[in-house]
Parts: sequence; structure tokens; C-alpha cells
Amino acid sequence: MKKLSLLLAMALFLCLQALSVADARDISELTDQEVRALLIEKLEEPEVETPPEPVFNPAIIAYNLQFAFTKVRARASELLGAYDQLPSLPGEWWRRINEGRDGNAFGVFLITFVLCIAAGLAGFVQVKRKLDHIAAADSRDHSLAARFAGRLARHGAGVIVLIAIATAGYFIFASGDQRDRTLFFFYLSAVAIIAFFAGGSRALFEPDAPELRIPAMSNEDARSFHRNIMVSTAFGAFGFFSCASFASLGISGDVHDLLLLIVGAGTTLLLTYTVWCQRHAIAGDILAGSPAPSQVRQIVSECWPMLTFLAVPALFFGVLINIFLGGLALYGAALFTVVMLIVAPIAEAALSRAIAKLEGSEHTISTIVARVSRIGLLLLVAVLLAAVWRIEINSTDDSSIETKVFQTLIQISATVAFGYAVWQILRVFLDQKIAEEDSAFVQGDVEVDSEEIGAGMSRTRTLLPLVRRTGLIVITTIVVLVSLSALGVDTAPLLAGAGVVGLAIGFGSQTLVKDVVSGFFFLLEDAFRLGEYIDVGKVKGTVESISVRSLKLRHHRGALNTVPFGSVAVIENFSRDWAIMKLKVRVPFETDLNMVRKLLKKVGRELGEIEVIKDDFLQPFKAQGAVEVDDYGFVISTKFMSKPGKQFTIRRFAFQAMQDAFEENNIPFSRPRVRVEIDAKSDASSDEKAAAAGAASETIAKT
Repeated sequence: MKKLSLLLAMALFLCLQALSVADARDISELTDQEVRALLIEKLEEPEVETPPEPVFNPAIIAYNLQFAFTKVRARASELLGAYDQLPSLPGEWWRRINEGRDGNAFGVFLITFVLCIAAGLAGFVQVKRKLDHIAAADSRDHSLAARFAGRLARHGAGVIVLIAIATAGYFIFASGDQRDRTLFFFYLSAVAIIAFFAGGSRALFEPDAPELRIPAMSNEDARSFHRNIMVSTAFGAFGFFSCASFASLGISGDVHDLLLLIVGAGTTLLLTYTVWCQRHAIAGDILAGSPAPSQVRQIVSECWPMLTFLAVPALFFGVLINIFLGGLALYGAALFTVVMLIVAPIAEAALSRAIAKLEGSEHTISTIVARVSRIGLLLLVAVLLAAVWRIEINSTDDSSIETKVFQTLIQISATVAFGYAVWQILRVFLDQKIAEEDSAFVQGDVEVDSEEIGAGMSRTRTLLPLVRRTGLIVITTIVVLVSLSALGVDTAPLLAGAGVVGLAIGFGSQTLVKDVVSGFFFLLEDAFRLGEYIDVGKVKGTVESISVRSLKLRHHRGALNTVPFGSVAVIENFSRDWAIMKLKVRVPFETDLNMVRKLLKKVGRELGEIEVIKDDFLQPFKAQGAVEVDDYGFVISTKFMSKPGKQFTIRRFAFQAMQDAFEENNIPFSRPRVRVEIDAKSDASSDEKAAAAGAASETIAKT
């Protein structure tokens, strides 16, 4: 007995050690009975079995499919076998609704229901009319989306009033029978759903107000779409709530499930018919989402209506199969999915049209919100679909493949949406700044010569395109890395590999690295800007564009030169800060230089008063006097300082002003002259003298 006790004590000690029981008492202090009790307690604890790792086995998959097919076929046979019970359902419903009360009770309920609904509708009309009148008095010009939201909110308020009045009237005047209350709330819910969908559909399509219509459709298409949606909604609402009333009276089983199937099939057929009739309207609305539709949008416009048309019956059959396999009846999820398939492309196209209208306008914030809302709409639709199909987005316990796939897609979509939002904010902001800089950089109205040097743009305008390109690369890289991480890819080796590859490229492409680094320092030192005329040694021209490793120079005769930064040793900038222009004219030796100085001073004053060029002077036009003498007269020098690129325009005005001033004061410009002296005592005849003078002048002209 003692040996057995000792063995049990050792076993218990080992169990306690394995379980890390900190408060275990000394084994020697336990009695044999306590040892037996503790050991039995440990042995009776259920063992946690680790589920086996899933193994891909085609035979098991085929077996499961065959089993599911057999189960679906058996359940379908059971439902179809209850077909002969359908004719008796109305009579059974009538018997149970009137059971235990007099024959007039249901008639009283029906009259009460109709009166309560009528009172609710009257209140709905009054509230809606009052709210519409208040909205019409608001003279502010709201956007199309704001007006749609306002109409939907006013209609929703009217529906709430309808429900409140009908409910209050019923509780005041109706009997307290539980069956009547259940029927009342079922069919009141059906009426409320129909009223709400009617308001939403009318606010969306506006059959009688094309200026308020969200989708780009004709009046006939809008009326047809609205009418078909209301027929489908009315049939589905009354049909499903009628099935619910059957269940509340205890009519259940296969015949009730068959009735649900019939109502669902009828609603599916009506929705399928709606999509088929409006397929061209849906395609046209998607295509009208952009003034210049891309090829992707054209493909989507052609495929989406057919996809929706096929998705409606596919969703219905999917719900049926799930029910036959013992799952939940997700009719609401299927109907919501169909609504999203119809509404989502309409909303996306409307947002695209709003973006096209806002592009280039001063509404920067509105443009950013519209762009981000477009991808946010897709993410919202995905989250809502996950909610109605009961997929836990944040669940870590559910290890099903469907949940993991959807969680991964949501995470990637959220990452892409966030990256897209950041990029759109950055892009719109930079585009607006570039537009402001371009509008500030306005060339003069004077026609300029193609060889003239233009003034450069600002440093901000030069760097903004590089900032935009760099921002796109950084955002794209981060989004790709986060998306790969969501897919389960370890990004640490990728980053390490990218570093090694970058190092190898750096050693193998030293010229490229030199170009990039040189360009960085050139831009950092503000050596040149867009629009400036520079000379880099072998080529010169106007800076037309700047990339990471090179710049493009447009020569004044049209040639475009691409110059790597690494090959630039010296940059001569002709468009920076200021420019000095010197003009020289010649006057004959007999000219009064003091008069010339006064005339040129007057010319300087006149040039400073010309509207076109007066703001371009940094220093006025002035004469420097006679600076040299040549064979034909005095050389008079003038100069002025102007803004870069404006000196050539001022030069033309200066030449014209000097010519007019000299002509008014009879001061000629010096011209080359030939003087031929012939000895008067010569025996040559006059003809010979004239020939000698002509020959001399011809010789001078040739030289």
C-alpha cells in the first residue's frame, strides 16, 4: 500500500512540475486519499487536441463536393415535395388569424391599419412639403451631392413621421391582440421600406428634373429605372414580410421555406429584368464619368451591366445552396449586394464628373475631397459588403480561408486608399502652386525675337516638378511594401536585397551617380531655373525641363539638347538678376557732341515713359559720350540696365527713338564715304576723270 502511495505521489509531483503549479504543497504532507483525489482530477481533465494541419488532397475535396451536392439535392427534393401544400396556406393563415375571436375582428384590424397608414402618409406629405419649402427658400448654390443628400434627408424625416403617426394611431384605436400587433408592424415595416426606397430612387434618378439627376441618363431611362426598382421593392417587401407573418402564426417547415424561395425567385427575376432593361443606360452613365474616357473605363462600361445581370441570379442561387447546406438565409445580404452593384458605379461616375469640373479651379479642397472620396467609396462598399455577409474583418480567431482573403484584401485596399489620398493631396497642392507660379511668370505683350534671352522662372517653380516626382516614387514604394507585408511577404530581405543591388549599381554606374549628385548640388545652389538661358560650354539655350540626372536646353533656333549634369563644368547664366545693354552709334566729325548728349538724355526720358517697357528698366537709358574715333566719325556709346530678357525689347525702342530724335534735329548718322582727288592740272578729259572716280568708288565698295 505504501509503495502504491509513493508511486502516486511521484506521478502527482511530476504532473505538478509539468503544469508549473507554484502553490503545490509538499508531497510528504499529503495523505493517500488526497493524492488519489488529485491524481484522478488531473487524469479526468479533457485533453486539448491540436487540430491537424490542413492538407491539400483532391480526393477529399471531391468527396466533400459530392457530399454537399447530395445534401443540396436531398433538401431541394424535400422543398419541392411540399409544393402540394401551397394551395392550403391562405386558408390555414385565415384560420389561425381568426382563431378564438369573432369574424369581424380582422376586418376591424384591416380598417384600422389602412386608416393609420393613411394618417401617416398625410403627415409624411405635410412634413415633406414643409421641408421642401424651407430648402427652396435657401438661395445658396449647393452642389449636386449636397442637394441629393438634402432631398434624401427630407424624405427620411417624412418616413420617420409616417412611422410615428401610424404607430401612435394604432396603439390608440386598435385592439391589443398579439397577432394584430405583429401583422401591423410587419406590414408597416414593408410600407416604410417602400417609402424610403421610393425617396432614395427618386432623389437619385429625378425622372422629372434632369438638372438634379445624379446619373447621366435620359428622362425615359430614369423613369423606367425608377419604376422597375419600385416594382421590385414592393414585391420583395410585401412578399418577405408576408412570409414572416406566416411564421409568426406558426406556419413553418418545408412549405414556409418553399414560399420564401418563391418570393426570393420572384424578386430575383424582377431585379434581373430591371438590370437587363437598363444595361445601356448603366453603360452610358459609366462612360460619361469622364470627358475623355480611358480604355479601362470603356471596358468597365461594357462589362459591368452584364456582370450585374449575371450576379443577381448567381447571388440568389448561392444563398439557396447555403440554406440547403444548413447555413443562414442571407437574403438581405444578397439584396444589398445587388443594390451596391447598381448604385456604386453611378456614384463613382458622378464623382468622376465632379472631379472633371473641379480640375483647374480654385476649389482645391473640394478637388482633393472628391478624388479621395472616389477610392474611399470603393473601400466603404467593401466594408459594408463584409458586414452584411458577416465576415469579421478584425477577427483573429476565424482561420477560414475566406476570412483571411477578405482581411488581406481590405488591408491592401485601405493601404492603397491611404496612399492614393496622400498622393492626391500632394499632387493637387503642387499643381496649384505650379499654376500660380506659371500665371505669375507672364511674358510681355511685345513680340520678341526668337534669339532673345528670356527671364527664368522662380526657384520654387523649378523644384516643384522634382518634388512631385519624388513624392510619387516614395508613396508608391511604401504602398507596395505594406501591401506585400499584408500578403505575408517578409519585406526585410527585400529591403536588404535592394540595398545590395543599389550598392552594386552605384559601383557599376559611377557616371550615373555623378550625374545625380551633380544635379542635386546644382539645384541646391540655385545655379539655374526653368526658363533661364544658360551656356554650359558646348551648348546653350533655355532650360526647358529638369530630371534627376539631366536637363534639357532649347536652343534659340529650335534644337533641343539633353545635357547630363556630370558633364557640366561651368554654367553661364544670362537670365539672372539684371542685364546691361550697350548701344553704339556713329556721327560725323562736324556734329555738335553737346547737342547729341542733350538729345540722348531726352531719348532716355521718353523711353522711361513708354508704358510697355518703363517697368523693365533697372537703370535709365543714358549716354556715355564719345568713346572712340574711327575713319568715319565719332562713336557715341549709350547703355541701360534692365531685367533679364527685357534688354532686347528695350533696344528696339531705343534705336527707334534715337533715329527719330536725330532726324528731327538734322543730325545724320555717319556713313562710309569715298573721296577721290584728281589733279586739276591733269590733261585727262572729264570722262576719264569720271571713270577714275567710279573705279575708285567700286574698289572701296568691294573692300
